Amino acid sequence: MSTTGGSQSSGSRASTVVVKTGGEASARANTNVTGSGLSTRVEEPDRSQASGRPLEGSYRPSQPEPYRDRGGNYRYDDREFRLDDHNIHRVLPRDRGYLSYDRPGGFYYDRPHYYGYRVNYLPPRYRRVTYWGVDYYLYDGIYYRYYGNTYYICRPPVGVMIARAIDRALLNAVTFSYFHNVHRTYNAVFDNYATIAEQNRIIALNNARIAQQNATYALNSNRALSAYEIANRLGLVQSYAYANSDYYYQDGVFYLFSGTGQYTVITPPAGALVTSLPEDYETIVLDGIEYYLVDNTVYRTTIFDCQPYLEVLGQMYGSLANKYVYYYR
Repeated sequence: MSTTGGSQSSGSRASTVVVKTGGEASARANTNVTGSGLSTRVEEPDRSQASGRPLEGSYRPSQPEPYRDRGGNYRYDDREFRLDDHNIHRVLPRDRGYLSYDRPGGFYYDRPHYYGYRVNYLPPRYRRVTYWGVDYYLYDGIYYRYYGNTYYICRPPVGVMIARAIDRALLNAVTFSYFHNVHRTYNAVFDNYATIAEQNRIIALNNARIAQQNATYALNSNRALSAYEIANRLGLVQSYAYANSDYYYQDGVFYLFSGTGQYTVITPPAGALVTSLPEDYETIVLDGIEYYLVDNTVYRTTIFDCQPYLEVLGQMYGSLANKYVYYYR
């Protein structure tokens, strides 16, 4: 998904090209589509199977090769669609054909990541790691999550650092529509709320201080307050961004660049603007308005400096994530 004009912010309105994934009050999975037509979803075999051969019917991309768009998201040539009630719906990557584990590239490489796709089985030399109470399976810079008897390629968890040089040309610098300089509380209840709240408090104090010291920092506090009110009403929680730090983006992953030269994977920060969404986004409806979901992050369309963007509104946690986020169910 990309912006071609369009917003639901106050003021002017333009158009955004969006292909719906189906569903009304929530995002839902679609029937798997194969080259021979509609079929039911296939159970993943036992992971002890390591013959090196993909299952019959496994996905094999045809030409042209995948490419990275200007927004930093990879596009694939297997975009599948289904006809339902005379409407055409996009088939999500998790409902497309299986990939072999050697197809995707590590998250820090300039290779297609295939986030959201399924794999036949894990590579034989994977290792299991745990972040924030969630188990991941890691091999060669590729993270997988296990859900519903299937392994899915996923984005690296928050906190992962790239301890190697990376070409900045592979990443998109992030623009922000606002920065929080006031610490606010949220109504959502979940295990890690206290950690996020403390981080937000520190960042808000930092932003308030630098705004006092340097008038050139435009925090857009009124816009920040408006976004907070919407996010809190919807049950979301926002993660704040430092107004004086460098943030980068690629394929749904946000990075904070540190003074030591490392890139750290972070929770997508509120107010961050992107021009397109990765292939595995979903369309959801909250409080009667369409939003876009990537993992547990909610985006909205907006206008900033007379240009259309997709803006990070906040994250789903707890019961809300259990309802809408595929891997939480």
